[in-house]
Amino acid sequence: MIYISIIVLVILGIYFLTAYYFNQIITRKVADEESMLEDQVNRKLVDKEYYDNLHKEEVTLTSHDGLKLRGIFIDKGSKNTIIFCHGITVGLIWSLKYIKIFEKRGWNILLYDHRRHGQSQGKYSTYGYLEKKDLDLWVNWVIDKKGKDSIIGLHGESMGAATTLQYLEINKYVKFIIADCAFSDLTELLSRKIKEDYNIILYPLLHLSNLLTKIKAKFYYQWVKPIESVKKSTIPVMFIHGNKDYFVPWDMSISMYNAKSKGIKRLYIAEGAAHARAIEVDKERYEKEVMLFVEEVLKKG
Repeated sequence: MIYISIIVLVILGIYFLTAYYFNQIITRKVADEESMLEDQVNRKLVDKEYYDNLHKEEVTLTSHDGLKLRGIFIDKGSKNTIIFCHGITVGLIWSLKYIKIFEKRGWNILLYDHRRHGQSQGKYSTYGYLEKKDLDLWVNWVIDKKGKDSIIGLHGESMGAATTLQYLEINKYVKFIIADCAFSDLTELLSRKIKEDYNIILYPLLHLSNLLTKIKAKFYYQWVKPIESVKKSTIPVMFIHGNKDYFVPWDMSISMYNAKSKGIKRLYIAEGAAHARAIEVDKERYEKEVMLFVEEVLKKG
């Protein structure tokens, strides 16, 4: 009887550890908009008065699986539109630090909350697997609003960057992508993280949580491989990463840059920048590198 009790306790322990790890990846706590805005204002990344004075249109779309997705459109009357995709645990507010680069040059701006973030609905994050389909809705919304002759670019940060790269597989209208601190392969990223942040002895949790993820969130980690999308695409891509990024290793952007053999590509490694902090360590350099890439793309048509 005691052996049965021990076995039951071990099984329960494994289940709860697996569920905990699953929640750390798929249902991580999301920050609220007020604190995100305050944080960026305090770090002098966002001018609140500037943002408040922009004319903004609230937009709601419905995903293929019935979720309400919220976006904000800033219409400058242009044929050029940049769509911003934020990272995990934040929301569209977190992309505000980037918009002035394009807004002051007359580009339309589209910000939106990924599923399960901000004011969008959803239970699970899928690291681009389903989010790329949501992104396609927003791209098509811009096309419907601005016409098929529109020039559309994507800017993504972290999970948002990985989403934009996976979008290459289904892209019809996007002319270029700026991928800031994207991961190249979700399984590889999680494998590295579990060894660094936990212990090699807990490595089986990765595989167990993968099964739980398939049951609940309907995808396997190995289905999320932005580098495979990059290899096949001719769409211009700019990879940005900080060389002090210990959340998503910066060598992942280098690997994707090297893997891209077709089309325009650029790589900007921001010295001293931690995860998603490239624009913070040198805002002027960030803007310069981004616009050199965009101008090259537009020049070559």
